[in-house]
Amino acid sequence: MVRLAAFGIFLVVLSLGRPIVIPVLLATLIAISLSKIVDLTEKGLPRWLTVLLACLAAVGVVMSLGFLITRAATDFGAAFGQYREDWDRLQGELATWLWSQGLGIPATAVTEFDPNELVRGLAVPGFTLALSIVSSGLLVLLITVFLVVESSSFSKKLASTAKLGRMNVQVLRGAARDVQQYLLIKTVTSAATGLMVAGLTTVVGLGHSLLFGLIAFVLNYIPSVGSILASIPAIGLCLITLGWIPAIALAAGYMAINFLIGIGIEPRWAGDATDLSPTVVVLSMVFWGFVLGPVGALLSVPLTIIVRITASQSEEWSWLALLLRSPRGAVRDNNNQVV
Repeated sequence: MVRLAAFGIFLVVLSLGRPIVIPVLLATLIAISLSKIVDLTEKGLPRWLTVLLACLAAVGVVMSLGFLITRAATDFGAAFGQYREDWDRLQGELATWLWSQGLGIPATAVTEFDPNELVRGLAVPGFTLALSIVSSGLLVLLITVFLVVESSSFSKKLASTAKLGRMNVQVLRGAARDVQQYLLIKTVTSAATGLMVAGLTTVVGLGHSLLFGLIAFVLNYIPSVGSILASIPAIGLCLITLGWIPAIALAAGYMAINFLIGIGIEPRWAGDATDLSPTVVVLSMVFWGFVLGPVGALLSVPLTIIVRITASQSEEWSWLALLLRSPRGAVRDNNNQVV
């Protein structure tokens, strides 16, 4: 009971310490992903060269994403004014149809709705969020560089012992390997989703393909619902500018992409890589999103991997590790015990 209370207090501290916890978690996961480059020292490359390559990779990825996001947002902002006429037309058509159906109250609400109020309501929070993302990005990049520089010495320290507290060092290495594999799979599937969404919006004639591709790429890191959330802005804009039929076609295209990658490929690959069941993947997104906010939803699977492996090292919490495991992993362990 005491340990359960301590775990609850730990979650509260995580939630209250988001400004510090989130950059550290992001930097740690990025450093784990880049450790593959540092491991090239085992192939004969000098340590300083592998560390330099890893740092350049981190800087390149962050700067490239920052440039693409800025370019896409700038292009969309420049074209935002012309969408007012399209909105007025759609607003009039919808209000007329509602009046024809005898729905006077909804028709009046549609007629009186002013999108400028919505834009003004979102502008200040949006700029504040953008500035916080930029500042957090710089902090994450700085922490990542220091972690990468220290990674080789940390590996040497781990090599000199079999235990780190109560944790088996080999188990820690396995956790890092699982996180690396998951992030690789997620990055590949997210990039594929972004490219297909960019192509889809181009074919439909919506425009801003770079923006919607980036939205799909980033939100696809959120398990299950991320791709659905990414489709809402594109479908809404398509409805306003191109009409109902192109919007329905765009929605069908998003559904096909989500079915192919989000349902057909990714759950199987991610389940094999993380040894988590699909249900646990979804529930972990809800849990970590509640504790750490939107970034927690993005990091939910790697964090759950760490929880599963940590729980497996404790007799008291081994039941939790068993519940988090995928059915294939549990069956595999049972077969190994029988043998």
